[in-house]
Order: sequence, then structure tokens, then C-alpha cells
Amino acid sequence: MSWKIEKTIRENPVLRESFMELATRTFHLDFHSWHQNGFWGDRYIPYAMTDGKQVAANVSVNLMDMVLNGEQKRYIQLGTVMTAPEFRGKGFSRRLMESVLDDWASRCDGIYLFANDSVLEFYPKFGFRPAVEHQVSMNITPKEGHIRRLDMSDPQDLQTLFSYYKKGNPHSRFAMADNEGLLAFYCTGLLKENVYYLPESGAVAIAEPDGGGCLCYDIFSDGREELKSILAILLAKVGSPQASKVVLGFTPKGPSGEPAPLREEDTTLFLLEGKEDLFRENRIMFPLLSRA
Repeated sequence: MSWKIEKTIRENPVLRESFMELATRTFHLDFHSWHQNGFWGDRYIPYAMTDGKQVAANVSVNLMDMVLNGEQKRYIQLGTVMTAPEFRGKGFSRRLMESVLDDWASRCDGIYLFANDSVLEFYPKFGFRPAVEHQVSMNITPKEGHIRRLDMSDPQDLQTLFSYYKKGNPHSRFAMADNEGLLAFYCTGLLKENVYYLPESGAVAIAEPDGGGCLCYDIFSDGREELKSILAILLAKVGSPQASKVVLGFTPKGPSGEPAPLREEDTTLFLLEGKEDLFRENRIMFPLLSRA
């Protein structure tokens, strides 16, 4: 059987379906509606090992335009790294990683990935090393305000999300830019019940309950309202009546709480050595909604 690396999975119906089936088996991810609704764009590029009929293994390239303190960055995030059980031990992941790095290492500011604990010894073989992110929590006094949940199955509400996303997050030091596809993956999927519109604040926010408080994944706004004011309205809507804490899924500007090392179960951030390391001198995190 002849195996080769295919980089145009999206355009091949047979291999696309095989890729989606493997992603469902491996990670319980469903790419079907994301693709059918036109959200799978050119920024998500699977590198798949295939015999022409099935996908045996995959490493996906995610083109990530990031903005750090107003400066544009091009990063490559590797994700959906998977091998079907019946094809493990054949070196497919190694060949895919080598192909990805050959194609992209010289064309970006940095390459990174999030690995689970079972593969922590695999990525250093390719020059990756662990890095530590920092996350900010803030003490907030809830306040009532005009806020409503957006219906992600309603085209008008979906357009409201996208229009505010284009405004960006003026409160963030380190933000993802121009990636509606990844935003839609979250907001029409896992977080479709967690998107809120604050018309008087000029903002859309993605948030969910978190231990009685609130986890705010991201905020997109025109900047008319201060961060704490937006979070106070969110907390009153999403948190418990006695809530006073908001955890941020992005790194805020200015003195907005003390960053603490982000420790996640079964998840380690790896950066490719020899490229830019923003985390050595900055206590920041990749926005949660930028994880692919």
C-alpha cells in the first residue's frame, strides 16, 4: 500500500469525510456543520497521510495572525494531531511533522501547539520545548445592565457577532485577528449558548459560568465601555448571585489583575525553538478562542 502526504483535504470529498470521521473518533470533534456552513477557510490546512481513499494520520496547520501590543505577528499553530489506532507505530506522525516544519518554519514568527500528557516526549524530538502561559482573574462587583444571549442559529445574530469581531478586542494585549472561521467553530459549536450582546456597552462577549463566577473567553467591542463595566454586567448575567470573580480567556491591557501561571490538566504549551518566544518576557496567554 502506498502512502503519501496530502495537503488539499478540504477539496477532496472522500478524504475530507475520512478526515472528519477520524477527528470524531479521536477527539469527538464534528467538522461537518463547520464545513457545510462555509466556515472552513484557507487558514486551516490538514496535512494528512493517505492512500488516496482514507486518512491514516494528520497534523493540521492553523495560520494565526496575532496582535501583541498593536504589533502584527504571524504564528503557526499545529492541531488535530491524530493517528488511527490501526496505523500507529508506522512513523506517519513523524513524516507529517517534518513536512509541516519544512513548509512553514521559515515563513512565520513562531510555531506552537498544545499537547496532552501522553505525547510530551514526542514534540521535543522536533525542536519544541514547553512554555508557561499566564492568566488573569479579576474581582468584580456585578451590576445589572442591558444584555441578551445571541442565537447562533439566527443569521442576523451571527452577523452581529462577526461585525463586532471585526472591531477587535480593545482591552486585550494579545489578540487573534482575521480568523472568523475559528471564531465560528467555537461560537456555532461548543459555545453557541454562551455568546452575549451588550448594546449599550457596544460589545459582544463570550462567557460561561465558572465555579460560581464567570469565565470570559473574549470581548469584541468599539471601546466605549471600560473592561470592568462590561465584566460586571456579564457576571450579573452568567455568575451566581454572590459571584465576585471573573477569569479572563485573554490577557488584558494595563493593571487589570495579577497574572498567574496557567496550569491545565493534560495540556502543555510547546513552542518551536529558534523562533520568537513571546512568553519569555511577557506574562501572557494565547486567547482561549484561538486554540485550534
